[in-house]
Amino acid sequence: MKLRAPKRFATAVTRIKNALGEEACAKAVDRSVSLIRKWADPDHASRPNLPRALALDIAYVEAGHGEPPILAMYQARLARAVAGLAPEKSIDVVLAALAVQSAVGEVSQSLVELRSSNDPTGSGFSNNERNQILSLLERLQLQVTQIENALGNAGSPFN
Repeated sequence: MKLRAPKRFATAVTRIKNALGEEACAKAVDRSVSLIRKWADPDHASRPNLPRALALDIAYVEAGHGEPPILAMYQARLARAVAGLAPEKSIDVVLAALAVQSAVGEVSQSLVELRSSNDPTGSGFSNNERNQILSLLERLQLQVTQIENALGNAGSPFN
């Protein structure tokens, strides 16, 4: 099994293929199962055109699997490009990983402290406490995104 880099067409198509099955994907785009496999292969140059990408995302959403993967990937790339954030500046991945560990520690510590001050189930957070936790989770997500961006910048923006 090939590993798929995040924020790539092959990864988005693979998510759809795994959720719906190859046959359903092929039917949704009126193409062969082998073409679906090519689109999901990160080493293959074939990519779905816009109407077929839309058809795959529609099938995924209509089947109740949530946010459309191809659209989400495309929106994230477009936002970065429009904001002038591409190409990503080089970061030290090891230091970024340590920053993730630090952020996880802060989230864990806050949850333990807030849980001990509330009911033992941890379900009774005040709005302020909830916002504090969400803020720490946002920081954690930013740290993880920096690592993803550093590792995912190689190659064409159309992968």
